[in-house]
Amino acid sequence: MGEAQLVSLLCRDKTKHIALSEGQSEHFKSIITDDIDDFFAAKPDIVIEAAGQPSLKHYGEMVLAKGIDLLVSSIGLFTDDQILGEFINTADQSGAKILLSTGALPAVDWMSAASLSEVNTIAITQTKPVASWKNTPAEEFVDLNSIEDSTCFFEGTARESANLFPKSSNISAMLALATIGLDQTKVKLVADPTSDIMNTYIDFDSTVGKLQVNWQGVPSIANPSTSADVPLAIVKCIRNLSSSINYGA
Repeated sequence: MGEAQLVSLLCRDKTKHIALSEGQSEHFKSIITDDIDDFFAAKPDIVIEAAGQPSLKHYGEMVLAKGIDLLVSSIGLFTDDQILGEFINTADQSGAKILLSTGALPAVDWMSAASLSEVNTIAITQTKPVASWKNTPAEEFVDLNSIEDSTCFFEGTARESANLFPKSSNISAMLALATIGLDQTKVKLVADPTSDIMNTYIDFDSTVGKLQVNWQGVPSIANPSTSADVPLAIVKCIRNLSSSINYGA
């Protein structure tokens, strides 16, 4: 990650994560902690959240209150306007910055800029293999074991989708927050038993231009609900912050 250095890793269970890091160096194991005071004692310049909405809700404002920048991956938490407002207020008071990771969302830089004009429509369709929707609320909408064709099981707003599917639809929240808002961004969620790839289609129409983008991604082996490129968005952000040149500012 360029000039960046990992100084501490906060987890729920230190013993478990040290065991999972068996192949890592002793130095890497030594910076793993499940004590928040030890974590802050390392004096990080920026904290990367990669632990889910409950952890972000619990620790996020604590990080910002100390004047430490926070890079967020679980953006679905900010479907709650009150929580987002509280985070922003804390950041304003401390001088810290809240950075939202693009994750697997393509073309967000252009769409965010184009949204400064008048936007007519933003719609996103997320199609994933059946395995990616297992053990998620999708099972309450459709019988994943019986469908034979690509099936749309949810249609609504980005606020609804990111709230209902916190591990699967963060990119809809990111798209909405970066453009026209959570209640104006249209979302469809689809399960496809015939494919083993993820597919995201975005249709964007504004007065300064139109965009139709189709992204195909590989599911993460560790977590099939998300795609393998999500960690790389975090790496790109850290490289930008620690480098003399920033791509995609």
